[in-house]
Amino acid sequence: MKTSLRRALTLIILTVYSTSSFGSTTAPFALTLEAEENPVNVGSEVKVDITLQNSSNRAIHVHLSLAEVEYTFEVRDGQNRIPPETEYARKAKGRGYFSNDQIFYLQPGESLPKDLLVLTRFYDMSRPGKYTVQVSRAVPKELGGGTVKSNTLTITVVEPTPEPAK
Repeated sequence: MKTSLRRALTLIILTVYSTSSFGSTTAPFALTLEAEENPVNVGSEVKVDITLQNSSNRAIHVHLSLAEVEYTFEVRDGQNRIPPETEYARKAKGRGYFSNDQIFYLQPGESLPKDLLVLTRFYDMSRPGKYTVQVSRAVPKELGGGTVKSNTLTITVVEPTPEPAK
């Protein structure tokens, strides 16, 4: 009887320890989007910076390559529609890429270098108006799996201001 009770208590303790250590619902990193320029003139490149910060209480390894490979991104216009894809985006789907991957070891609170994403390479954002952008990134299985989403950023595309007559 004592052996069974001891085994049961050991099993309960191990279960509680493992779920509190590894089954945490807190994401191991956070994503933040910032516009390089806002508002943006029609015809100009729309660029955003992505920052990945270790939000866990332990050091993590993070793999980094091209932003368009590492992140899934969604752009919507003022009517909540996805803008038309560019020719580049259509050709890039399913195509391999040359990898220049890097692995970073981030301590708690540390961030990767900002990652630049040029949205106008993938979407036609030539119409004036407000566009919303959000990126997400898969969480590796060894860090708990799932997906982390960034903040939603609003970018305004405007007609250029005419220069005053001299």
